[in-house]
Amino acid sequence: MTQQTAFPNLSYIGVDGVLVRFGATVTEKVNRAALAFHAHVSTADLDGVLESAPSLTAVYLRLDIFGDVERTSQSIEAEMRAQDWFVPKSAAGRIWTIPCCFDGPDLAETAKLVGLSERAAIAEITQTQVRVLTLGFAPGQPYLGNLPERWNFPRLGGITPNVPACALVAAVSQLVIFANDTPTGWRHIGDTQFHDFKVDRPEPFAFRAGDLVQFAVVGRIEIDALAGASDGFGGATCEALT
Repeated sequence: MTQQTAFPNLSYIGVDGVLVRFGATVTEKVNRAALAFHAHVSTADLDGVLESAPSLTAVYLRLDIFGDVERTSQSIEAEMRAQDWFVPKSAAGRIWTIPCCFDGPDLAETAKLVGLSERAAIAEITQTQVRVLTLGFAPGQPYLGNLPERWNFPRLGGITPNVPACALVAAVSQLVIFANDTPTGWRHIGDTQFHDFKVDRPEPFAFRAGDLVQFAVVGRIEIDALAGASDGFGGATCEALT
């Protein structure tokens, strides 16, 4: 009989890192636990911890190799066991509403994959509040999820040579707003004018892990007109949740 892995758990990564895992697959519960633990250790001032970085299901901690690595690892494990990270924490957050024109070249194929008409596929996306699960690959670039299970289709078998910055793409029950022009295996379903990263903004990264995002349908003329927004948000609004 195969023994199931218990979560959370701690493992060593190279000579100067540990990884605290909260699950084997991405779920809202697992992701929230990882983000909560990251927020905790980032402010706990643990001796010997130089850096904390969250992913979809885990938290990587870089250790001071000139310190007592074993003792630091024990401290991290003690924090990991100190509370149930899977219990939701009540905390204020933010919700973004982002205009999007759903006329991407892969929209029709994507709708067929999920078994919906194009109109119904767009409606399902815009009626779903997705969360910023993590940021990565490019500065400030969000992985947004999770969409309903029908959206858990794989990436393309090949690579699209270039998809523009601000494009909305889909795969594996998630959405991404591209930070830069890039080749990709994700399906391009729409366009925003939302820049994830803008160096001259007071906060260059627009998103924070845990933010909620809801997309609003606009037409091509309107989305093109939003391209010149000086703040780089492309008509998006952000509200605090209480």
